[in-house]
Amino acid sequence: MLVENRQQSFEQLIASLDMRIQLTESLIESLGMERGVTRTNPFEHRRAARFRCNGECITRISEQSFHMPGQEAESRAIVRDLSRKGVGIIAHQQWYPEQTVVVQMPKATVTARVARVRKLGPNCFEIGLIVVGHELSE
Repeated sequence: MLVENRQQSFEQLIASLDMRIQLTESLIESLGMERGVTRTNPFEHRRAARFRCNGECITRISEQSFHMPGQEAESRAIVRDLSRKGVGIIAHQQWYPEQTVVVQMPKATVTARVARVRKLGPNCFEIGLIVVGHELSE
């Protein structure tokens, strides 16, 4: 019952936020196509495997973090991939390295620090986050 209530409240909350990301054609094609462990190249120094998921999430800039003028405190985003130590998301607004963000997903809430940001197009940013804390639902 508790799991159903959490899922239902997450769905209601995410439905209340507009999806404002302007996805590029190539990104639309790649979303949903790949599943499982992502491929790496010899130049990546990863300690944990990344898993593609392409699900929606709610992002909030942490109360302990700095806010840049014009940044929305809460928004809807796409979780691109997850690993033991990080989260890759796509958002419509730019965040900045060292900002702390809370990423709420259906079954977990993660607190993370922005490690990198890459602009993919207008209102489309790829953001790499380093997990600093998490809470799993039952």
